[in-house]
Amino acid sequence: MTRVKVSREAATFVRNEVGYLRRRNIQAAQRFSETVRRARDVLRTFDEAGNVTHGLQIRGGLTLVVDTYLFDYIREDGVVNIIAVRHGRMLQLTPIVEDDITDGLAMDEFS
Repeated sequence: MTRVKVSREAATFVRNEVGYLRRRNIQAAQRFSETVRRARDVLRTFDEAGNVTHGLQIRGGLTLVVDTYLFDYIREDGVVNIIAVRHGRMLQLTPIVEDDITDGLAMDEFS
């Protein structure tokens, strides 16, 4: 299985989205948590599951679409680095990837 790491930016988005959804609709928060888990599981088993169609503007960047969320990532040395998570309706920004990958932060921490 491939190791999946998360950037600070992506981790912040996940935490904020869970908090936002919990305040409005607990079922929506649970669905989002399940979406994050599914994305992690897909990337662990098939790190090439993403596509370039959704416009991640960095070389080697891929985007995995799960439900209404997009998980932007790059693959380096057998590790998937999720550098941004966004809702499909959000504008896509070019993430800063220099040293922004949180070492050892696993997707499990967002469930």
